[in-house]
Amino acid sequence: MNMMKKPLLKILFIASLASVIYSCKKEIKKTVILKNDSHGVKKDSNAAKNDQNVENHQVVYNEIKALKKASNYADGPIQSFDMSFTNQIFKVRYIEDRAYIRYEIDGKVIQDWQFLNVNFYYDSSYEIAQKDSHMLYNESNSSGILLFPSFTEEYAAYFVYEFNNNKLQYVKEIILNMSMPAEVWSNVHIFKAVREKNTMQISLSDNKGKEYLFQDREEVRENESPENRNLSKDLILLNSKK
Repeated sequence: MNMMKKPLLKILFIASLASVIYSCKKEIKKTVILKNDSHGVKKDSNAAKNDQNVENHQVVYNEIKALKKASNYADGPIQSFDMSFTNQIFKVRYIEDRAYIRYEIDGKVIQDWQFLNVNFYYDSSYEIAQKDSHMLYNESNSSGILLFPSFTEEYAAYFVYEFNNNKLQYVKEIILNMSMPAEVWSNVHIFKAVREKNTMQISLSDNKGKEYLFQDREEVRENESPENRNLSKDLILLNSKK
C-alpha cells in the first residue's frame, strides 16, 4: 500500500510544481508587457513634445556643463583658449588687444579665423573671460550658441554667436538689466536659449529655478565691427601657429 502511494505522491508533486512554474511565467510575461507599454507611453510623450516644438518653430538650447576648456596664457605673441564638445572645437586666439575665433569639426575648418567680440581686458582677464564663456546646444539639429563676456560696469552682458554644421556667426549683444544677488553667480546657475521663428530669448536660472531674462542691447559697441589694420599681419601669425 505504501509503495502505491509513493508514485501517486510523486505525480501530484510534479503536477503542482508545473502549475506553479506556469503561473510564474504568466506573471513575468505580464510584467514585461506592462514595462514595454510604459516605455512606449513615455517615448510617445517625448515625441509629441518634440513634434509640438517643431510645429511652433521652437528650438531649445541647453547649456553644456561638460564643455572642455584648455588654455595657454604664457607670455608670447599669441595666447590661446580652446572650447570643445564632442567633435566640435572653437579656437580662440588673443593677439595684444585683439581676439579671433576659428570653428572646426573633426579637424575640418568650418569657419576660418574671424574677429571675436569678447571682453578680456580693462577690468577683466583671460582667465575670467574663459570661465564666463558658455556653450548652449540643441542635439536634434546639431546647432548651438556661444556666449562670451561683454563690456559692462554693472550688469551681466554677453556677446552671442550662433553655429551649426556649416557656419559660425555673430548674432547680437545681450544684457541683464538688473543687479543680481552675489549668490546667483557663486552657486550653480544655468543658461538657456529658445529660438522661435526669428526671435531668440536667452535666460539664466539660479539654483532655485528662478529665471532671469536677458534683453537685447541696443547700444552699438565700437569693437563689434572694428577697423582692423592688423588683420593681414595677424592672419599670417594665426595660420603659422594653428
